[in-house]
Amino acid sequence: MARLSKQRRQELSAGGGGSTGRTGPPSRSGAAPRSGAPPRSGSTPPRPGSAARPGTAPARSRARVIVPGRPWWQSPWAWGSGISAVVVAVIVIFIVVAASGPPASPDALAPATVVDPVTQVSPSTLAAVGAGGLSNPLIKLPSSTKALTGAGGRPLVMMFGEDSCPYCAFERWGVVVALSRFGTFSDLHVTSSSSSDYFPNTETFSFYGSTYTSAYVDFQGIEVADRDGKPLQTPTASQEKLLTSYDAAPYVTQSGNPLPFIDLGGRYLASGDPPLDYTVDGQSVTVAPELLEGLTALQIAESLGDTSNYQSKAILGDANYLTAALCELTGKQPGSVCGSSTITGLESKLG
Repeated sequence: MARLSKQRRQELSAGGGGSTGRTGPPSRSGAAPRSGAPPRSGSTPPRPGSAARPGTAPARSRARVIVPGRPWWQSPWAWGSGISAVVVAVIVIFIVVAASGPPASPDALAPATVVDPVTQVSPSTLAAVGAGGLSNPLIKLPSSTKALTGAGGRPLVMMFGEDSCPYCAFERWGVVVALSRFGTFSDLHVTSSSSSDYFPNTETFSFYGSTYTSAYVDFQGIEVADRDGKPLQTPTASQEKLLTSYDAAPYVTQSGNPLPFIDLGGRYLASGDPPLDYTVDGQSVTVAPELLEGLTALQIAESLGDTSNYQSKAILGDANYLTAALCELTGKQPGSVCGSSTITGLESKLG
């Protein structure tokens, strides 16, 4: 069973209280952070339940007015300043090249002891968990929304996250469970969220450097920052357009394109961590990453085989909702997955 940290129990018993679940569909509002949880260094804490995207562009400066005058080469300081400008430009280029360095390397490969329990959860275990006590975590898009498909014409699932984000860390567990019912991941890596964010060092997978193959659905996992908040993967123009179009009002109430964000085939969206309200050690837990606090990736993976613990309920419940949405995208295929009474029952809750 999940157990709250000593600090969390002290806060709650002192009146710190549980955090508020998501309210007001269609967006998913997160829960308040633990009091005293450190914000990410150098930034304003994001709305709990999601991470603010890194690298926001600064405001555009006003255009400088150019007054016509004599040609620049007639200026007495032209040649000296021109040479200085060249020297400065060379120095700037050198600094930029040196700072950019080689492409970031993926984190360590996830060992089979972690991957297998997550990608091979038994159907009976998933059926026993059902919704896991979760409310529907997905937002249904209007029927007029253009379908999102991959290169082969299959429905495309796109997840935006960042390695530093604890809410993304939680969501990846359910995504891996759900997609593994339709295909196969290769080269999954392990990482942990930022040490200076809410719920620090939450262990999880990273999709950076991994691949996914399926006869039913395509998947793109975009990790826009590493666990230190440094840029990792740059979305393509089409990916960026999707993110700014749908991870925003009227679908999501928080501004700034919060992460994690998932688009399932242009039919469903998920933004932030799933809504939950569990009572653990007599205290209310409404923030999903708190369930993983202090656990290793191996402990989280192994917990999925036990339907009595809260990690299993939350992760597998989220995975079952994602599976139900995927079954709608794939025309109820494969039948061995989509024909489950658990999945068909959840489909009716998707709206």
